[in-house]
Amino acid sequence: MSDVTGNIYTADEILWKGLLLVNYSWKRIRRSKKKRNIHRFKGHFGSKPIVMAQIWEDLLRTGVRGARLHPDDANLDRFLMAMHHLKRYPTELEREPIFDIDPMQGRDWVWFFLEKVQALKAEKVYWPDSGDDLWIITVDGTHVWISEPGHPEWSQDSDYFSHKYGKAGVNYELGISLSKNQLVWMNGPFPAGESDNGIFINYGLRKKLKRLKQRGIADGGYPGHPLYLSTPNSLDSKDVKKFKSRALKRHETFNGMTKTFDCLSGRFRHSIDRFATCFEAVCVICQYQLELGDPLYDILIEGVFGE
Repeated sequence: MSDVTGNIYTADEILWKGLLLVNYSWKRIRRSKKKRNIHRFKGHFGSKPIVMAQIWEDLLRTGVRGARLHPDDANLDRFLMAMHHLKRYPTELEREPIFDIDPMQGRDWVWFFLEKVQALKAEKVYWPDSGDDLWIITVDGTHVWISEPGHPEWSQDSDYFSHKYGKAGVNYELGISLSKNQLVWMNGPFPAGESDNGIFINYGLRKKLKRLKQRGIADGGYPGHPLYLSTPNSLDSKDVKKFKSRALKRHETFNGMTKTFDCLSGRFRHSIDRFATCFEAVCVICQYQLELGDPLYDILIEGVFGE
């Protein structure tokens, strides 16, 4: 079943190959409806087959040097194994019997393909061409629980303490376009003790909005930036309150999409460098999902305002 020729596959072919790879029998697949098989596929690989098929094709054809697959490395089984890692986050002991692969080889292939998918961010995560639009993005930080980092003196490092989890964590700053189904900003990881507001001030996004003369919408954790961010305000009109609420909930929808992957929903047990690879690969995959059948809702949907 291994492919080392760089073939392009249809979504249906990816569906069958993926289910067979995780040991569903031909008989079980054939006697089930397609909807059921797609549900099974998503449960093991995190996305619909059409998403995996498009990512695979893009890895073979992309002009991004760090993402482009050489034909000798274009092994579909290993690619799907890496996607399974993001979704199910197995240990090496758990992965070995599923994919019948030596633990060391499995580890190497997983990180090889995850770094390739991560590199697609150069094509998939970009600042929108918004014309004369003033209001451009929503901004928020998202925390992920991690294993307690080592500290030279203490058993716990307060810099990494996440108030959201009550444990060690890291924080990623994300920006979502207000008008498009597009992740436009991804910055991190930062120790979870670093506030969302501090990250906004010190690590580039505030400066970018200032330079472009554009603005964003954020929650109450971003006080003090009236020229760059609009936060919930008691003086807002009913329609403005509704607009901000829908925009922020829409952003949370994207954050929730990332947490459907087990590597981000529970304790991340690898290094911080590995975390960046996994988090950014997941965000790239979620961007593909937005483009291929699972868009975020329209903030300005007809009938919401002016009622």
